[in-house]
Amino acid sequence: MPGKRSRGNKKQKFYCPDCQTRLWRTGSPKHYLYYQELSQIQKNLSISRKKASFIKAQHNTYLDQSTWIEDFFCEQHGKMWLKVSCKVGHPMEISPASDDDWKNTTGTINPNFPNPSVSEFTYAMSRKPKIKSFNH
Repeated sequence: MPGKRSRGNKKQKFYCPDCQTRLWRTGSPKHYLYYQELSQIQKNLSISRKKASFIKAQHNTYLDQSTWIEDFFCEQHGKMWLKVSCKVGHPMEISPASDDDWKNTTGTINPNFPNPSVSEFTYAMSRKPKIKSFNH
């Protein structure tokens, strides 16, 4: 079985859009994007209006399995959510997730804006660093 150990070398590495340091995946679930309007389907899939209308006629909501939002970690900037696009025959591309991207995912809330049902105190306490004390 030749080449069995060399699979790790073929994994694509991602770099921070700001500082160009290596990004690490955090193991978060992929939040796939969906599109409901004809113009969204045409723009995001880069297809003609005729093909987009054909897809719209078949599906009320189109789930794009080649584009998702995923959590990454940068050593300098910390946790960041990026939009990953995987087109056939091209390497994966990443870009910062926009507010429109967050609106087109299922079951997610934009992490840049706190949950309105959480109090300000609870939100502030969840952001503080956890310091462990050691008793000798």
